[in-house]
Amino acid sequence: METSAIGPFLILDALTGIIFIIVGLMMLKYPPKEINSLYGYRTEKSMKSQEAWDFAQIFSSKLMIKTGVFLSLVGLLGYVFLEVSFLLEVILASIAFTLGLCALFYYTESELDKFPKN
Repeated sequence: METSAIGPFLILDALTGIIFIIVGLMMLKYPPKEINSLYGYRTEKSMKSQEAWDFAQIFSSKLMIKTGVFLSLVGLLGYVFLEVSFLLEVILASIAFTLGLCALFYYTESELDKFPKN
């Protein structure tokens, strides 16, 4: 089957994975100090207290880096080893991206559930 020079695995997963790694490293090095609505890991649970906010920024940053590595590997391996139609490549790349993103939110929110509810 014919594959494009730059396919969905490279763009959707590998490139997004690299972006996740870069943003995760930046957020780990420069986490937002105060609860804000501009940037950071902003969910209802993370904004309940300063303690939850601080934890969420570090935890989600580390998880974002891991998710980025996962997406980059899936993207590169999928691009190199899978010879499927363009549509199937889009579907598989989208599934990997969605799973990575869902895992990021699920695990961070699960950890935030351990904080006292105010």
